[in-house]
Amino acid sequence: MFTGESVKTIVRKSYEARGFAKRSLFHYKNFYQLELEDEYSTSFNTGDSYYFFYITKGALFVTVDKEVHTLSRNDLLIVEKDTFIKMSSSQCALYITEFDGKLASDYMEEIIEVRKSVRSIMDFSNIVMFFVRLKELSAYEVQNEVYVSLNLEAILVEVYARKYYGTEIENPHSYAIIQALFYVEQNIDKKIRLENLAEFVGYSVYHFSRLFKREVGLPPYEYIIRFRLDLAKHFLITTKKNVKDIAKECGYQNEINFYNIFKKNVGMSPKQFRLKNVREETN
Repeated sequence: MFTGESVKTIVRKSYEARGFAKRSLFHYKNFYQLELEDEYSTSFNTGDSYYFFYITKGALFVTVDKEVHTLSRNDLLIVEKDTFIKMSSSQCALYITEFDGKLASDYMEEIIEVRKSVRSIMDFSNIVMFFVRLKELSAYEVQNEVYVSLNLEAILVEVYARKYYGTEIENPHSYAIIQALFYVEQNIDKKIRLENLAEFVGYSVYHFSRLFKREVGLPPYEYIIRFRLDLAKHFLITTKKNVKDIAKECGYQNEINFYNIFKKNVGMSPKQFRLKNVREETN
């Protein structure tokens, strides 16, 4: 499913549970560790499986029911069965787990809001250990189904606990940056001033800028430019919206300004980018 020149597959393990494991335990059907590069995009229906998407580097855009979910490092997306999703990324590393289990539907009813198909959770670094363990277990020829089940359920337990019991903020600086990223995501169609962003999280502009670059790896203004462009790419690939509307949704009130910034950073016009990626997806 996740193939192409832009996909580097580090781990791919398919498994068909039988007997006790299928009747009573959690089990994965496919487990992936991938690195996505060079404008990767795909779309598919989750069918009769649930999915975890856990980001370890970069950013991933996923559209479900016309709602765009932006995932960055340590974010988790949980997707229901029979859900059509569109995803794209310029550069991203992640774990993807296709799974099921006797109690999976019960957990999903508690975790995912009514009439929703997904749940997105920000900054969930304390569950990466379970994906690493699943990766280790997938390397064995004979699967230890009980250990696999324990790690899959542990992820669901942590999600349930995050929703109903909350979590303590261990690092207030990291939490401030998470809040800043959320602010950018929610206000990307507007003009975002550095002063307003710093004020939103309660820091001076100078201190916020240094902290942001240390935590994210980019100055705030560069991150916002990259976020706008990556979101625009996602819309160009996954929707039929015209370029003018996409420019406005991504915070560019002037279509010509959007065109010039896009071409300078991507090397082609928005329309050329759309045609190139549509051709590649259909070939």
